[in-house]
Amino acid sequence: MTEKVSGSKALELMARELKNVRIKKELTLEDVGQLIKIKKNYLEKIEAGDFSFLPRVYIFTYIKEYAQEMGIHNEETLEQCRRELQIYSPAQTTVSIDGGKGRSALRRDVYEIIKSIRFPPVRIMVKIGIVLFVFVVLAILYFFKRLF
Repeated sequence: MTEKVSGSKALELMARELKNVRIKKELTLEDVGQLIKIKKNYLEKIEAGDFSFLPRVYIFTYIKEYAQEMGIHNEETLEQCRRELQIYSPAQTTVSIDGGKGRSALRRDVYEIIKSIRFPPVRIMVKIGIVLFVFVVLAILYFFKRLF
């Protein structure tokens, strides 16, 4: 599902900087995890330089959130991390008519985005449906009462 990202200098630099700043601020991984709502084991893997445990988009988002919380505002390094993780904005992705490399990269990115969509649990959807149904029934009764 995820590719191993290795030999990435900006990612490794950012991982070391995140760990050093966290230690300097005397925060534990649990503290940081609670602050930015990211699992402790994800933070451990990021600090260890393992960027293969989730899709690259999530890794980059977690690194960016972690850096913001630690007060690291190095946009150039973050942009290098984005490139090393091969995350491109739609404007950077080219689609060729002949089905070349750009098209398959776009398909892969779209597929990753679709896989990352999370729908609410069924029980929540059922509750919302019931509430909407009751609301519609009450609205209909209210309007019929006003007519007669």
